Amino acid sequence: MIADIERLPHQAPIRFVTEVIKDGENDAISMVEFNEKPTLSSIVESAAQNVIFITSLYRVYDGGVLTGMKHILLHQTLEKGIYRIESKISAQLDSFCIFTFQLFQNEKVMVEGEFNVVMKKRKSKI
Repeated sequence: MIADIERLPHQAPIRFVTEVIKDGENDAISMVEFNEKPTLSSIVESAAQNVIFITSLYRVYDGGVLTGMKHILLHQTLEKGIYRIESKISAQLDSFCIFTFQLFQNEKVMVEGEFNVVMKKRKSKI
């Protein structure tokens, strides 16, 4: 099932995901667009937006709060444009998740790293 980007609560100019290519139980791939030269924080935010599709479709969470990032490696300076982002769950303990990500231009890894999110449990509809 390919997720609908309308599931994202974000709006322009901080909605970076333009198309979901793959949404799996433990990983997601999306196209992201930066209308200006991206900062590392906007790149990590785009990776966090990408994982919303994993956590909302395959787990009992609706969004969350980005609580940390580490091991961010910038392999090459980025310019505005369209990139592919791949995010994966590397560990989960209840609502605390650790994700890894890679940002690609064509097939070249431009940025990679890890980030943590505390997920918000979905409210039951009673």
